[in-house]
Amino acid sequence: MAASSTTPAAAGDGDLDALLDRITVLKAEQKAIEAALTPLLEQLSGALEAGELDANFSHNDCNFCWSAGRISYVYPEALQQQEQALKQAQRLAVASGTATQKQGKAFWTIKPGRS
Repeated sequence: MAASSTTPAAAGDGDLDALLDRITVLKAEQKAIEAALTPLLEQLSGALEAGELDANFSHNDCNFCWSAGRISYVYPEALQQQEQALKQAQRLAVASGTATQKQGKAFWTIKPGRS
Protein backbone atom coordinates (compact mmCIF):
# COMPACT_ATOMS: atom_id res chain seq x y z
CA MET A 1 0.00 0.00 0.00
CA ALA A 2 1.54 3.32 -1.03
CA ALA A 3 1.19 6.62 0.78
CA SER A 4 1.08 9.97 -0.96
CA SER A 5 3.22 12.89 0.19
CA THR A 6 0.38 14.15 2.38
CA THR A 7 -2.00 11.34 3.41
CA PRO A 8 -2.57 7.70 2.51
CA ALA A 9 -5.00 7.06 -0.33
CA ALA A 10 -6.22 3.48 0.27
CA ALA A 11 -9.17 1.96 2.13
CA GLY A 12 -8.73 1.63 5.88
CA ASP A 13 -6.92 4.95 6.00
CA GLY A 14 -8.11 5.59 9.56
CA ASP A 15 -5.70 3.03 10.99
CA LEU A 16 -2.87 4.12 8.73
CA ASP A 17 -3.58 7.80 9.42
CA ALA A 18 -3.48 7.10 13.16
CA LEU A 19 -0.20 5.21 12.76
CA LEU A 20 1.38 8.01 10.73
CA ASP A 21 0.02 10.66 13.12
CA ARG A 22 1.53 8.83 16.10
CA ILE A 23 4.90 8.44 14.36
CA THR A 24 5.07 12.12 13.41
CA VAL A 25 4.12 13.20 16.95
CA LEU A 26 6.82 10.94 18.41
CA LYS A 27 9.42 12.22 15.93
CA ALA A 28 8.61 15.82 16.90
CA GLU A 29 8.88 14.90 20.58
CA GLN A 30 12.17 13.13 19.88
CA LYS A 31 13.57 16.25 18.21
CA ALA A 32 12.49 18.40 21.17
CA ILE A 33 14.01 15.94 23.64
CA GLU A 34 17.29 15.87 21.70
CA ALA A 35 17.38 19.68 21.68
CA ALA A 36 16.83 19.76 25.45
CA LEU A 37 19.31 16.95 26.06
CA THR A 38 22.23 18.46 24.12
CA PRO A 39 23.14 21.24 26.60
CA LEU A 40 22.67 18.83 29.51
CA LEU A 41 25.11 16.37 27.98
CA GLU A 42 27.56 19.24 27.44
CA GLN A 43 27.28 20.03 31.17
CA LEU A 44 27.85 16.35 31.97
CA SER A 45 30.98 16.36 29.79
CA GLY A 46 32.16 19.47 31.64
CA ALA A 47 31.71 17.66 34.95
CA LEU A 48 33.75 14.73 33.59
CA GLU A 49 36.52 17.07 32.42
CA ALA A 50 36.52 18.77 35.82
CA GLY A 51 36.98 15.37 37.49
CA GLU A 52 33.62 15.52 39.27
CA LEU A 53 32.57 12.09 37.99
CA ASP A 54 33.96 8.96 36.40
CA ALA A 55 33.61 8.01 32.75
CA ASN A 56 31.39 5.08 33.80
CA PHE A 57 28.81 5.31 36.55
CA SER A 58 25.21 4.48 37.46
CA HIS A 59 22.44 6.82 38.59
CA ASN A 60 18.74 6.02 39.14
CA ASP A 61 19.07 2.60 37.49
CA CYS A 62 20.71 4.14 34.42
CA ASN A 63 24.27 3.38 33.38
CA PHE A 64 26.29 6.27 32.00
CA CYS A 65 29.35 5.55 29.88
CA TRP A 66 31.39 8.31 28.24
CA SER A 67 32.78 7.49 24.81
CA ALA A 68 35.38 9.49 22.95
CA GLY A 69 34.26 10.74 19.56
CA ARG A 70 34.84 8.72 16.45
CA ILE A 71 38.33 9.15 15.01
CA SER A 72 38.53 10.32 11.42
CA TYR A 73 41.45 11.25 9.24
CA VAL A 74 42.29 13.95 6.72
CA TYR A 75 44.55 12.44 4.10
CA PRO A 76 47.33 14.09 2.10
CA GLU A 77 46.42 15.51 -1.31
CA ALA A 78 48.08 12.60 -3.16
CA LEU A 79 45.85 10.08 -1.38
CA GLN A 80 42.77 12.23 -1.95
CA GLN A 81 43.55 12.20 -5.68
CA GLN A 82 43.91 8.40 -5.61
CA GLU A 83 40.58 8.18 -3.80
CA GLN A 84 38.93 10.31 -6.50
CA ALA A 85 40.44 8.08 -9.19
CA LEU A 86 39.12 4.99 -7.39
CA LYS A 87 35.64 6.52 -7.07
CA GLN A 88 35.66 7.29 -10.80
CA ALA A 89 36.71 3.70 -11.57
CA GLN A 90 33.88 2.47 -9.32
CA ARG A 91 31.34 4.67 -11.15
CA LEU A 92 32.58 3.27 -14.48
CA ALA A 93 32.26 -0.31 -13.16
CA VAL A 94 28.65 0.39 -12.16
CA ALA A 95 27.89 2.01 -15.51
CA SER A 96 29.45 -0.87 -17.46
CA GLY A 97 27.71 -3.53 -15.39
CA THR A 98 30.92 -5.13 -14.09
CA ALA A 99 30.14 -4.18 -10.47
CA THR A 100 27.91 -6.55 -8.51
CA GLN A 101 24.94 -4.92 -6.80
CA LYS A 102 23.81 -5.84 -3.29
CA GLN A 103 20.88 -4.52 -1.27
CA GLY A 104 21.22 -3.43 2.36
CA LYS A 105 18.62 -3.89 5.08
CA ALA A 106 15.47 -1.80 4.54
CA PHE A 107 14.71 0.98 7.04
CA TRP A 108 12.54 4.06 7.48
CA THR A 109 13.84 7.62 7.56
CA ILE A 110 11.41 9.97 9.23
CA LYS A 111 12.06 13.71 9.35
CA PRO A 112 9.69 16.46 10.39
CA GLY A 113 8.42 18.73 7.64
CA ARG A 114 9.91 22.16 7.11
CA SER A 115 7.94 24.96 8.69
